[in-house]
Amino acid sequence: MMQWLPVLSSNDDMKQSSDKLKLATVILAAGESKRMQGIKQLLSWKKGTLLDHAISQSLESVADAVFVVLGAHQKIILEATETSAVTVVHNPNWQLGMGTSIAAALTYFEEKQFMFDAVLVRLIDQPLLDVNYYNKLINNYIDKNKIIASSYENGFGVPAVFDKRYFSKLSDLTSDKGAKELIKANTKDLFILNSKGATLDMDTREVYSTYFDKYGK
Repeated sequence: MMQWLPVLSSNDDMKQSSDKLKLATVILAAGESKRMQGIKQLLSWKKGTLLDHAISQSLESVADAVFVVLGAHQKIILEATETSAVTVVHNPNWQLGMGTSIAAALTYFEEKQFMFDAVLVRLIDQPLLDVNYYNKLINNYIDKNKIIASSYENGFGVPAVFDKRYFSKLSDLTSDKGAKELIKANTKDLFILNSKGATLDMDTREVYSTYFDKYGK
C-alpha cells in the first residue's frame, strides 16, 4: 500500500528521496462537452459537482499528488471549484481532444522535474467508480508493474495507470483517442481490471439525468 503524501509544490520536495513508489493522479477535465448542453465539469453530483467529486475521490485515494487539466470554461470552473489541494494544469490545445490533455500534464511533469513512478489517468464523468476501485488500479500497478486499464463493455480504457516508461509517449499524444491507442499497442504489458460496468461515460444530458436521479443525489 502506498503512503499518502500531500500535494507538493516545489521541485526539491517532489524529488525528495523515498523508497516508496510515487504516483500522480491526472483528472482530465478540459473538454467543452457540447453534447451535454452545459458545462459538464460543474454538473451536480452528490454534495458538489462532477469535478468536485473527482477531486475528492482522488485526494482520498492512495495517490501522492493530484493534477487537474482544464481548458474550456477554465475561468468559470476555477471560480466554482475548490482547487487548493490540487495542481491545475492548463491545456491550451483542449479543442484537439483528450490526448492533448494527457500530454499537457506529462509535459508539465517534465518541465517541473516532478519525478513520479507512474500516473493514473482518469475522467470526471465516471462517478460510479469509487475510491476503492482507484486504489485497486494503483495497487495492481504496484504488484504487476504493467499498464493497468479498466474494462469496458466492448474493450478497455481509462481510468488506467501507466508506468514512467510510457511518460514520453503520453506526452506526445495529440488525438482525441487519448491513451487508448497506446494501450492497444502494448497489450503484452497490459492487465485489465474488471470495472463491473461502472466505466460508462456520461456524454449526454439524458444519460447524466438518468444516473444523477439514481446515484447522484
